[in-house]
Amino acid sequence: MEMFSSGIKLRWLNNAGFEMILPGGAHLLVDPWLDEAQIEPFPLEKLERADYVLLTHTHIDHAQSIGRIQKKFPGAAIFVGDLSAEELCREYDLNVERLFRVRSGEVFEFDDLKIEAIAARHTESKGGNYWNRGYCIAEDGKRKAIEFYGSLEMLNYRITASDGTRIVIWGGMTTQEQIHRMAGYSVNDIAIMHVSPKQDHQMFARLVKAIQPKVVIPHHYDIWDTLFAAHPEIVQGMGLPKDKLNAQAVLEVIRGNLERECPNIKFFIPRHHVWYRFGFGVEETV
Repeated sequence: MEMFSSGIKLRWLNNAGFEMILPGGAHLLVDPWLDEAQIEPFPLEKLERADYVLLTHTHIDHAQSIGRIQKKFPGAAIFVGDLSAEELCREYDLNVERLFRVRSGEVFEFDDLKIEAIAARHTESKGGNYWNRGYCIAEDGKRKAIEFYGSLEMLNYRITASDGTRIVIWGGMTTQEQIHRMAGYSVNDIAIMHVSPKQDHQMFARLVKAIQPKVVIPHHYDIWDTLFAAHPEIVQGMGLPKDKLNAQAVLEVIRGNLERECPNIKFFIPRHHVWYRFGFGVEETV
Protein backbone atom coordinates (compact mmCIF):
# COMPACT_ATOMS: atom_id res chain seq x y z
CA MET A 1 0.00 0.00 0.00
CA GLU A 2 1.27 3.46 -0.87
CA MET A 3 -0.37 6.75 0.05
CA PHE A 4 0.58 10.25 -0.91
CA SER A 5 -0.02 13.44 1.00
CA SER A 6 -0.09 16.57 -1.14
CA GLY A 7 2.77 16.86 -3.62
CA ILE A 8 2.40 17.43 -7.36
CA LYS A 9 1.70 15.48 -10.53
CA LEU A 10 4.13 16.05 -13.36
CA ARG A 11 4.70 14.86 -16.91
CA TRP A 12 7.44 15.58 -19.42
CA LEU A 13 6.06 16.63 -22.79
CA ASN A 14 9.34 16.91 -24.72
CA ASN A 15 12.48 19.05 -24.92
CA ALA A 16 12.12 21.48 -21.98
CA GLY A 17 8.33 21.23 -21.82
CA PHE A 18 6.55 20.04 -18.67
CA GLU A 19 2.99 20.02 -17.36
CA MET A 20 2.23 20.05 -13.63
CA ILE A 21 -0.92 19.67 -11.59
CA LEU A 22 -0.53 21.48 -8.28
CA PRO A 23 -2.08 20.39 -4.96
CA GLY A 24 -5.06 22.72 -5.40
CA GLY A 25 -5.72 21.44 -8.91
CA ALA A 26 -4.21 24.27 -10.97
CA HIS A 27 -2.38 23.26 -14.15
CA LEU A 28 0.99 24.83 -14.90
CA LEU A 29 2.97 24.55 -18.14
CA VAL A 30 6.68 25.19 -18.58
CA ASP A 31 8.11 25.90 -22.06
CA PRO A 32 5.36 23.92 -23.84
CA TRP A 33 6.25 22.81 -27.38
CA LEU A 34 3.28 20.84 -28.60
CA ASP A 35 2.26 19.61 -32.09
CA GLU A 36 5.00 21.75 -33.63
CA ALA A 37 7.76 19.80 -31.88
CA GLN A 38 10.22 17.85 -34.00
CA ILE A 39 10.59 15.20 -31.29
CA GLU A 40 7.79 13.54 -29.32
CA PRO A 41 5.07 16.04 -30.40
CA PHE A 42 2.25 16.47 -27.91
CA PRO A 43 -1.26 17.27 -29.26
CA LEU A 44 -2.85 20.46 -28.02
CA GLU A 45 -6.20 18.68 -27.65
CA LYS A 46 -4.69 16.49 -24.91
CA LEU A 47 -4.17 19.53 -22.71
CA GLU A 48 -7.25 19.77 -20.52
CA ARG A 49 -6.37 22.94 -18.67
CA ALA A 50 -3.73 25.67 -18.38
CA ASP A 51 -3.79 28.23 -15.59
CA TYR A 52 -0.15 29.36 -15.61
CA VAL A 53 2.45 29.19 -18.39
CA LEU A 54 6.11 29.89 -17.64
CA LEU A 55 8.46 30.63 -20.54
CA THR A 56 12.15 30.58 -19.72
CA HIS A 57 12.95 32.26 -23.07
CA THR A 58 11.44 32.77 -26.49
CA HIS A 59 13.35 30.37 -28.76
CA ILE A 60 11.06 28.33 -31.00
CA ASP A 61 11.56 25.05 -29.13
CA HIS A 62 10.32 26.73 -25.93
CA ALA A 63 7.63 29.15 -27.10
CA GLN A 64 6.31 28.21 -30.56
CA SER A 65 3.02 26.80 -29.22
CA ILE A 66 2.12 29.75 -27.00
CA GLY A 67 -0.30 31.41 -29.44
CA ARG A 68 -2.39 28.27 -29.85
CA ILE A 69 -2.31 27.65 -26.09
CA GLN A 70 -3.67 31.11 -25.37
CA LYS A 71 -6.46 30.69 -27.91
CA LYS A 72 -7.55 27.47 -26.20
CA PHE A 73 -7.00 28.77 -22.65
CA PRO A 74 -7.50 32.56 -22.88
CA GLY A 75 -7.47 32.99 -19.12
CA ALA A 76 -4.00 31.48 -18.61
CA ALA A 77 -1.42 33.77 -16.98
CA ILE A 78 1.67 33.78 -19.22
CA PHE A 79 5.07 34.68 -17.77
CA VAL A 80 7.93 35.80 -20.02
CA GLY A 81 10.98 38.03 -19.77
CA ASP A 82 10.38 41.77 -19.81
CA LEU A 83 12.54 42.50 -22.88
CA SER A 84 11.07 39.61 -24.89
CA ALA A 85 7.38 40.19 -24.14
CA GLU A 86 6.59 42.63 -26.96
CA GLU A 87 8.19 40.47 -29.66
CA LEU A 88 6.41 37.38 -28.30
CA CYS A 89 3.04 39.15 -28.58
CA ARG A 90 3.84 40.33 -32.09
CA GLU A 91 5.01 36.91 -33.29
CA TYR A 92 2.14 34.85 -31.86
CA ASP A 93 -0.72 37.41 -31.78
CA LEU A 94 -1.07 37.27 -28.00
CA ASN A 95 -3.48 39.16 -25.79
CA VAL A 96 -1.03 41.31 -23.85
CA GLU A 97 -3.48 41.67 -20.97
CA ARG A 98 -2.81 38.07 -19.90
CA LEU A 99 0.97 38.55 -19.98
CA PHE A 100 3.23 39.05 -16.97
CA ARG A 101 6.44 40.84 -17.98
CA VAL A 102 9.05 39.34 -15.70
CA ARG A 103 12.37 40.62 -14.38
CA SER A 104 14.86 38.67 -12.32
CA GLY A 105 14.20 38.85 -8.59
CA GLU A 106 10.47 39.46 -8.93
CA VAL A 107 8.05 37.36 -6.91
CA PHE A 108 4.46 36.68 -7.96
CA GLU A 109 2.10 35.32 -5.29
CA PHE A 110 -1.31 33.80 -5.94
CA ASP A 111 -3.68 31.82 -3.72
CA ASP A 112 -2.38 28.48 -4.98
CA LEU A 113 1.32 29.12 -5.69
CA LYS A 114 4.26 31.50 -5.55
CA ILE A 115 6.53 32.08 -8.57
CA GLU A 116 10.06 33.47 -8.15
CA ALA A 117 12.00 34.62 -11.23
CA ILE A 118 15.76 34.06 -11.36
CA ALA A 119 18.24 35.41 -13.92
CA ALA A 120 19.80 32.80 -16.20
CA ARG A 121 22.10 32.73 -19.24
CA HIS A 122 21.40 30.85 -22.44
CA THR A 123 24.05 28.41 -23.62
CA GLU A 124 26.56 29.92 -26.01
CA SER A 125 27.01 28.87 -29.64
CA LYS A 126 30.25 28.84 -31.63
CA GLY A 127 29.03 31.42 -34.11
CA GLY A 128 27.28 33.67 -31.64
CA ASN A 129 23.98 35.49 -32.10
CA TYR A 130 23.99 39.13 -33.20
CA TRP A 131 21.25 41.55 -34.19
CA ASN A 132 22.33 41.41 -37.84
CA ARG A 133 23.76 37.88 -38.05
CA GLY A 134 23.71 34.54 -36.35
CA TYR A 135 20.82 32.15 -35.92
CA CYS A 136 18.29 34.95 -35.45
CA ILE A 137 18.58 35.53 -39.20
CA ALA A 138 16.44 33.08 -41.19
CA GLU A 139 17.47 31.54 -44.51
CA ASP A 140 15.39 34.10 -46.38
CA GLY A 141 17.39 36.88 -44.71
CA LYS A 142 14.59 38.03 -42.43
CA ARG A 143 15.30 38.64 -38.75
CA LYS A 144 13.50 36.43 -36.23
CA ALA A 145 13.51 38.86 -33.35
CA ILE A 146 12.19 36.32 -30.85
CA GLU A 147 15.25 34.15 -31.58
CA PHE A 148 17.53 37.09 -30.80
CA TYR A 149 15.67 37.89 -27.59
CA GLY A 150 15.66 34.19 -26.69
CA SER A 151 19.44 34.35 -26.49
CA LEU A 152 19.54 37.77 -24.86
CA GLU A 153 17.06 37.13 -22.05
CA MET A 154 16.52 33.91 -20.12
CA LEU A 155 14.90 33.21 -16.77
CA ASN A 156 14.81 30.33 -14.34
CA TYR A 157 11.92 29.94 -11.91
CA ARG A 158 11.14 28.53 -8.50
CA ILE A 159 7.56 27.43 -7.88
CA THR A 160 6.24 27.01 -4.35
CA ALA A 161 2.92 25.16 -4.23
CA SER A 162 0.27 25.72 -1.59
CA ASP A 163 1.48 22.68 0.40
CA GLY A 164 5.05 24.01 0.46
CA THR A 165 6.41 21.81 -2.33
CA ARG A 166 9.24 23.65 -4.11
CA ILE A 167 10.15 23.04 -7.75
CA VAL A 168 13.10 24.73 -9.45
CA ILE A 169 13.08 25.16 -13.23
CA TRP A 170 16.70 25.59 -14.31
CA GLY A 171 18.30 25.84 -17.74
CA GLY A 172 21.10 27.49 -19.66
CA MET A 173 24.81 27.82 -18.92
CA THR A 174 26.37 25.96 -16.00
CA THR A 175 28.57 28.75 -14.66
CA GLN A 176 30.12 29.94 -11.40
CA GLU A 177 27.68 32.83 -11.40
CA GLN A 178 24.72 30.47 -11.66
CA ILE A 179 26.04 28.28 -8.85
CA HIS A 180 26.31 31.26 -6.50
CA ARG A 181 23.00 32.75 -7.63
CA MET A 182 21.07 29.50 -7.23
CA ALA A 183 22.50 29.02 -3.73
CA GLY A 184 20.11 31.82 -2.79
CA TYR A 185 17.20 29.57 -3.81
CA SER A 186 18.30 26.39 -2.05
CA VAL A 187 16.44 23.57 -0.28
CA ASN A 188 13.93 22.28 -2.80
CA ASP A 189 11.94 19.15 -3.52
CA ILE A 190 12.41 18.88 -7.30
CA ALA A 191 14.86 20.47 -9.70
CA ILE A 192 13.97 20.23 -13.40
CA MET A 193 17.35 20.84 -15.03
CA HIS A 194 18.82 21.26 -18.49
CA VAL A 195 21.62 18.76 -19.10
CA SER A 196 24.22 18.81 -21.85
CA PRO A 197 27.17 16.65 -22.94
CA LYS A 198 29.15 19.90 -23.09
CA GLN A 199 28.59 20.70 -19.41
CA ASP A 200 31.45 20.38 -16.96
CA HIS A 201 30.18 17.50 -14.80
CA GLN A 202 31.90 18.70 -11.64
CA MET A 203 30.47 22.19 -12.06
CA PHE A 204 27.03 20.71 -12.70
CA ALA A 205 27.33 18.73 -9.45
CA ARG A 206 28.22 21.97 -7.64
CA LEU A 207 25.11 23.57 -9.12
CA VAL A 208 22.93 20.68 -7.94
CA LYS A 209 24.45 20.99 -4.46
CA ALA A 210 23.65 24.72 -4.48
CA ILE A 211 20.00 24.07 -5.39
CA GLN A 212 19.71 21.24 -2.82
CA PRO A 213 16.83 19.27 -4.34
CA LYS A 214 15.63 15.82 -3.34
CA VAL A 215 15.13 14.86 -7.00
CA VAL A 216 16.77 16.06 -10.24
CA ILE A 217 14.76 15.57 -13.44
CA PRO A 218 16.85 16.15 -16.60
CA HIS A 219 15.49 17.66 -19.79
CA HIS A 220 16.55 18.89 -23.22
CA TYR A 221 18.29 15.61 -24.13
CA ASP A 222 15.70 13.96 -26.39
CA ILE A 223 17.35 15.49 -29.47
CA TRP A 224 20.80 14.15 -28.53
CA ASP A 225 20.78 10.96 -30.61
CA THR A 226 19.98 12.94 -33.76
CA LEU A 227 22.61 15.52 -32.79
CA PHE A 228 25.29 12.92 -32.01
CA ALA A 229 24.70 11.14 -35.32
CA ALA A 230 25.38 14.38 -37.18
CA HIS A 231 28.17 15.60 -34.87
CA PRO A 232 29.84 12.66 -33.06
CA GLU A 233 32.71 14.91 -32.00
CA ILE A 234 30.42 16.37 -29.32
CA VAL A 235 30.68 13.21 -27.21
CA GLN A 236 34.03 11.83 -28.28
CA GLY A 237 35.78 13.66 -25.46
CA MET A 238 33.74 11.83 -22.81
CA GLY A 239 35.70 8.60 -23.20
CA LEU A 240 32.67 6.54 -24.24
CA PRO A 241 33.13 3.49 -26.50
CA LYS A 242 31.98 3.96 -30.10
CA ASP A 243 28.88 1.86 -29.54
CA LYS A 244 27.87 4.07 -26.59
CA LEU A 245 27.77 7.46 -28.31
CA ASN A 246 24.10 7.93 -27.43
CA ALA A 247 21.87 9.89 -25.10
CA GLN A 248 21.34 7.04 -22.63
CA ALA A 249 25.08 6.54 -22.15
CA VAL A 250 25.66 10.26 -21.55
CA LEU A 251 22.78 10.38 -19.06
CA GLU A 252 24.35 7.47 -17.19
CA VAL A 253 27.65 9.38 -16.99
CA ILE A 254 25.77 12.36 -15.51
CA ARG A 255 23.87 10.07 -13.14
CA GLY A 256 27.06 8.34 -11.98
CA ASN A 257 28.78 11.63 -11.27
CA LEU A 258 25.81 12.93 -9.27
CA GLU A 259 25.63 9.67 -7.29
CA ARG A 260 29.27 10.17 -6.30
CA GLU A 261 29.05 13.89 -5.60
CA CYS A 262 25.43 14.16 -4.36
CA PRO A 263 24.60 10.68 -2.96
CA ASN A 264 21.37 11.79 -1.27
CA ILE A 265 19.85 13.24 -4.45
CA LYS A 266 17.82 11.06 -6.83
CA PHE A 267 18.44 11.44 -10.59
CA PHE A 268 15.10 10.54 -12.13
CA ILE A 269 14.74 10.05 -15.90
CA PRO A 270 11.05 10.27 -16.91
CA ARG A 271 9.37 8.91 -20.02
CA HIS A 272 7.63 11.26 -22.42
CA HIS A 273 3.93 12.02 -21.81
CA VAL A 274 3.71 9.85 -18.66
CA TRP A 275 2.27 11.26 -15.43
CA TYR A 276 4.31 10.90 -12.24
CA ARG A 277 3.34 11.91 -8.75
CA PHE A 278 5.82 13.34 -6.26
CA GLY A 279 4.96 13.76 -2.61
CA PHE A 280 5.28 12.36 0.86
CA GLY A 281 4.74 8.63 0.63
CA VAL A 282 3.87 5.96 3.17
CA GLU A 283 4.64 2.35 2.30
CA GLU A 284 3.45 -0.62 4.36
CA THR A 285 6.31 -3.04 5.04
CA VAL A 286 6.56 -6.44 6.67
